[in-house]
Amino acid sequence: MHELRELWAELWSARRRLLPVVLGLLWGTVGLSLLIAFGDGFRTAMHGALAQSGEDMLRFGGGATARTFAGLPPGRVIRLQPEHAEVVARVAGVRAVSPEYLANVRLVADVGTSQNVTVSGCAAEYLTIRGINWRCGGRFLSPVDVLERRRVVFVGYALADALYGRRDVVGQTLRLWDTPFTIVGVMATRTTLMNYSGDDNMKAFVPWTVLRAMRGPRQLSCLLAQTDATTAAAGRAREAAVRRALGERLRFDPNDLAAVWCANNVTTASQISDIIAGTRWFLFIVGVLGLLVAALGVANMMFAMVEERVHEIGLRMALGATPMQIRRRQLVETACVVGIGGGLGLLLAALLLFVANRLPVPPDAKLYLGEPLLSIATCVTIAGLLGLAAGVAGWHPAARAAAVQPVEALHHE
Repeated sequence: MHELRELWAELWSARRRLLPVVLGLLWGTVGLSLLIAFGDGFRTAMHGALAQSGEDMLRFGGGATARTFAGLPPGRVIRLQPEHAEVVARVAGVRAVSPEYLANVRLVADVGTSQNVTVSGCAAEYLTIRGINWRCGGRFLSPVDVLERRRVVFVGYALADALYGRRDVVGQTLRLWDTPFTIVGVMATRTTLMNYSGDDNMKAFVPWTVLRAMRGPRQLSCLLAQTDATTAAAGRAREAAVRRALGERLRFDPNDLAAVWCANNVTTASQISDIIAGTRWFLFIVGVLGLLVAALGVANMMFAMVEERVHEIGLRMALGATPMQIRRRQLVETACVVGIGGGLGLLLAALLLFVANRLPVPPDAKLYLGEPLLSIATCVTIAGLLGLAAGVAGWHPAARAAAVQPVEALHHE
């Protein structure tokens, strides 16, 4: 304790010289903490948005052949039909399939409001494929709704608010093509990155059997398949397998990409994840470089203090202090300086994040940017980096102090 009190007294006496160094460490720690916190919050938000966008989904649509196949000429129109969902469902690695018809419709609510929206005619499996949740008190379309062609509708939350305001809309009636449909559920608030044919939050969803019976479209708008692929390579492999199955059924070359187009969400999600990971590493490296600059300032200051105390160190060694004790004392002194600057930096970063999370940010922006938090893992990482910085900054001054020759130092005195 006596040695610690003496060390603290020495630091306090040099407080004016050490203040810029401590402030540099504080600034470097705050910068690194904020960069990591915002990077982690952004990653969490983006992964949540991908999970609600159908990140493991393949979306197929009919086109026209561009190659000859089995004696058949190019230019043939390929039309996907609901029965082709069974063909895709038998492909290895496919978990769920849903046909989908899309139509632009004017919805009229029973309260007199109306909206022009995109209506999706889909199966019950659409819920799982797209990662959709619903508000309490409602439900999504069921297999029985599809089988019995029930006139029920599931609506996006933005559409429900546009038509009814903040009212409970489950059980209300909407008119589609002058036909009444009962609202059975409302989509929960969600963040998505890979919508198509408009915002899901402004869509209405009905059983595909009902839409086909009422409108009689000649082919599916698209055919959705959920796969077990988690990497871009696996996603491309599942896409190729589905193309082979459809090509065998519809008689086209599986390598003819124009015959059946595919929006591969697996590869897109993998690319987005790579971009997010690269962004986090970039932010981390920038923060570490800032902390390294502060550590260099500590090293320079400690080296200058050692040079000024050469005579004192020589006297200590003449009185029996070993080089190991001198080196340890110098390292402890450096660690104290780094600990003070780093600890204050972590406290300031936590305060800034607390304030930032309570700023009046638009809800939609916060859903995409995430909520930056100073996690335990982040604090442990920064503490480890500060310890490394203290070791790097203090080692050379400590070695210089331990190398002092008592006779030369006292002779110079």
